[in-house]
Amino acid sequence: MKKKYEPMMRLKLKRVEKGLTQKELADIVGIGQGFISDYETGRYFPRKSTLDKLAEALGCEVKDLL
Repeated sequence: MKKKYEPMMRLKLKRVEKGLTQKELADIVGIGQGFISDYETGRYFPRKSTLDKLAEALGCEVKDLL
């Protein structure tokens, strides 16, 4: 069985606060929409470089997403 990570609920909260869909955020960051869904549900955890891009796109610090 594949390990499941803690869902990144703060990522979803920040995304919704910015009024972005998963697809819009994914396009800004340069990844597929499915990855955003996987991060928000805890299926996968993003790499450091992706976390940096997500934080920049959402106008926050990486620590605000964790």
